[in-house]
Amino acid sequence: MLRFVQLDIPVQKGTAVCISGAGGKTTLLYQLAREAAQAGFAAAVITTTHIMFPDEADFQYLEQPDPTAIRAGRVVFAGTPAADGKLAAPDAGMLCFLQAQADILLAETDGSKRLPIKFPNDTEPVLLPGAAKHIVVMGLSALGKPLGQVCHRAGLACRALGCGMDEPVTPELLARLILAGYGGFCPDVLLNQADTPALQAQGETVGRLLYDGGIGKVTVLSLNQGGFGDAGIYERRR
Repeated sequence: MLRFVQLDIPVQKGTAVCISGAGGKTTLLYQLAREAAQAGFAAAVITTTHIMFPDEADFQYLEQPDPTAIRAGRVVFAGTPAADGKLAAPDAGMLCFLQAQADILLAETDGSKRLPIKFPNDTEPVLLPGAAKHIVVMGLSALGKPLGQVCHRAGLACRALGCGMDEPVTPELLARLILAGYGGFCPDVLLNQADTPALQAQGETVGRLLYDGGIGKVTVLSLNQGGFGDAGIYERRR
């Protein structure tokens, strides 16, 4: 039984949310941070691997722990400067500071080389211990295209799924890829890029297959076309 619900992330002091996958991770990361700030929470954004340095006028970069910067209605971000305009994970002192001071800590926990889907290697995702929620994002724009063209670490995916690089991505293949790559981490799944009615319908097919595979909640939406306001968010009631 599928039921339309709102995306539910319980927020209390020290809540951490991890975001993995491809096809909209960073967009979701920033949107959740802004929604938390608009709701009156002190929000912080980090990565546990690497992320492009956020170019967001309403986000404040913390170079060192500063209790005066963590306050309701504000988004801060922190990390260790790396090559090519990226940030790596913050050091242990900054991470402990953010975990203690921020109401919600949002972490991007793997990379995707700007491709719509991915298969993690055996070191990914790099999750924060004790995180309240883990969301895996995948982009529906991959559907119908050869796996090797749209999947980060496609070779790993082919070996795990027993398919070829030229195999078109179907709803069934995408569901298998998510379950094989991320199912063991017990995530919620967000299927992004449902930019047309056809992609929305295919996303719902993926969702039903994921439920059958043990995923309890799938969101089907287009972050570029209204985000959560127009989302199809479905949850299995067990």
